[in-house]
Amino acid sequence: MRKILISSVMLCIISSALVYTGCSDGLFTGEADDNAMPEVWLSSGPVEGDTTGYQVHFYWSGWDPDGEISHFEFVVAEGSSELGIGFNPADTAGADKWRSTAVHDSVFRVEADENPRAYEPDDPNSIYTRYDKTHTLFLRAVDLQGRGSKVVHRSFTAWTIAPICFIEHPPVGTTTYSTVITFRWTARDPIDSPSNSQDPDSIRYLYSQVLDKDGIYSPNFRILDDFNANPQDYEHLWSNWIWYRASGDSGKTTKIGDDEVLELNRRHFFAVQAKDEAGAVTAIFENDVNIKQFLVSWKQGPLLTLTEPFLGGFQFLGTGMNPIQKRLPPGIPLNFCWKATADDYGGEIVGFRYGWDIQDLNDPAQWAGSFSPFTLCALERTLYSGIHTLFVEAKDDGGRISRARIEIEIIQFTMDRDLLWVDDFASTDAPNPARTLPLESEHDEFWLDICSRVPSFIPDRDQYDVQAANNKVPEITLIGRYANIIWTYSSTTITAWNQIIPFTPESMVGSGGVLSINYLSLFLAKGGHLLTLGRPGGLVEAFLANPQLPASFKHDMSTVSNTDTSGVNSMPYKDYCVTIVDKVTGNFHTAEDMPDGANRSVDRDAMMRAVRDEEDEVVQTSLVGLPDTLALWSEVTDCPVCFFNLRDRGFSYVELYDVEYYMEFRQIAASQGCFHPMYRMRSMSVISPLYDQPVALVITKYRDLFYGRDDISFIPAYSFHFGFPLWFFDREDVDQVMNVIFEDWQLEHTED
Repeated sequence: MRKILISSVMLCIISSALVYTGCSDGLFTGEADDNAMPEVWLSSGPVEGDTTGYQVHFYWSGWDPDGEISHFEFVVAEGSSELGIGFNPADTAGADKWRSTAVHDSVFRVEADENPRAYEPDDPNSIYTRYDKTHTLFLRAVDLQGRGSKVVHRSFTAWTIAPICFIEHPPVGTTTYSTVITFRWTARDPIDSPSNSQDPDSIRYLYSQVLDKDGIYSPNFRILDDFNANPQDYEHLWSNWIWYRASGDSGKTTKIGDDEVLELNRRHFFAVQAKDEAGAVTAIFENDVNIKQFLVSWKQGPLLTLTEPFLGGFQFLGTGMNPIQKRLPPGIPLNFCWKATADDYGGEIVGFRYGWDIQDLNDPAQWAGSFSPFTLCALERTLYSGIHTLFVEAKDDGGRISRARIEIEIIQFTMDRDLLWVDDFASTDAPNPARTLPLESEHDEFWLDICSRVPSFIPDRDQYDVQAANNKVPEITLIGRYANIIWTYSSTTITAWNQIIPFTPESMVGSGGVLSINYLSLFLAKGGHLLTLGRPGGLVEAFLANPQLPASFKHDMSTVSNTDTSGVNSMPYKDYCVTIVDKVTGNFHTAEDMPDGANRSVDRDAMMRAVRDEEDEVVQTSLVGLPDTLALWSEVTDCPVCFFNLRDRGFSYVELYDVEYYMEFRQIAASQGCFHPMYRMRSMSVISPLYDQPVALVITKYRDLFYGRDDISFIPAYSFHFGFPLWFFDREDVDQVMNVIFEDWQLEHTED
């Protein structure tokens, strides 16, 4: 640390001059008297030559041998490195330089804006700068007769850490911007270390094309190195200092290109600098911290994202994209919302507008309103026939527009047929003595026997074999012909089920046109009845990536955002009312991500049997006849080579819902009001966290919606979901379950 010491000879000369030339007015008027000189002393403060912060607290006192002290006078003079002393004598000469006070202490805020160097010299990546400056406090006492004391003084060096700015917009990773760019930043002023900071006093910024030392455009010139090495060469480019907390956020953001012309296809740079109360300014500049280097280029427009609970999400860029085409049944309430970003090229969104079935896009009257930043959703619309097109436009601050076009064709859901079985459970007829899977013929026989109890079921017409159709999803027109659907699947293979149920969170929406509609959700919303079941449960297939279990449909859907809760629009959450999904086998959370005592083990967690829920009102009052127990079929448990022999292990093809131990751990107060467990699992061990947890559900949401209405032609009824394949269970128990379901669906059927 450099310390500037004061020559004792020079101080004597200056002190004498101060005593005889710096007293109050009238000191030498009238007759001379015998008034004694008062005394003054510094009682507290930095010691001589000490290093301290830029806010320095001094205490002092005085005494007059033959009277009283009237007041004190002081000067704080900056050090003078040119003269080699701690101050410039001119700063203390004349009464106008001295300030008067009656108090005995004061906090002096001084500058520390010289001798810049790295705050941590051993850290080559440090972006903080330390400054200091030497000052001297001169103090004297004046008595009631105006006589001044000898001057006392104290020299000290004040230091500070210069503030630093962090450019937050445009974000890191983008280096090609548009012709109108919004820069936003935050700044920190370290108080005594980088970890303890406050707001800086003020900021300033500059921008320019990349010019070499001769002022010639040179895109390859190492502008950052020169900017740090020769800051004086760029001083003329800086704006005026702006108070950091100025109104309108003008101390935290600026826009360039709105009043200036940024030349296309040329490299530019932008920098922002902060200053603290001590006068120290940012001295170190680093790419993507407080300086940005970028190319100015023409951009198509903002990235526009549309979402709709039934249709999913779509993205649009510019105005040339083809429309997204979707087919829907009539009477579905559509709720489109949108957002847009121009962050990747430094722009900002200024507004949105939308309209249905617009013929002339240039006619403002055909839009629902003018551009507004608050138009973020369309009014709910229900379509009953025809083809309709929704237009949405997003505009940035450079006038660029992206346009979405979604074309919706209404197809009729006649629901004139009773029952469709979608066979989505692929297997083979290869021998399987371990009984880990049914043979293809066994599985077909099992379900054709059940479905054929409905007299109107025609196997050649009312069975859709996904494997025979090359794993193609059934057409929505086929789905719309039926009032009741049984969908069995094996989600460990390529299925139509895992092409329909996956949900894309808003933060993961990709380019439009690649998403399929979950038309089972539409089918339920139209009043259709659904039974879904398979291996190993299937609702976890709603996640785009294999999640760690247990998983929340609301909070864990997105792999790129911790705040995206759009999973509430997924089919498991929205239609089946499931909040948490878990499985007997899977990729589980560990350590602090699981509650104490919830260690997972298939030996303990596997299923022995399922028991009917004893508390759910719907199960107890509306579904009379359900068997008390669903036992595993003896032919898959009672042979020496059977994989699911209960003497060795339980049944593991099981998915569970709203497991209590994890709901409590995630502090989820309760399941959704429409969540109705039908069966609960008895695991191999009572200490398993899965013991007595729901494995089969009654889906009530749409029955409740339609029940009691006289404007509908279909029968309001429940839907059902099992987290396991029924083929593995006792045939008499399964027959009872299916009889209850067919009765609720009011299907004429024979009992077996």
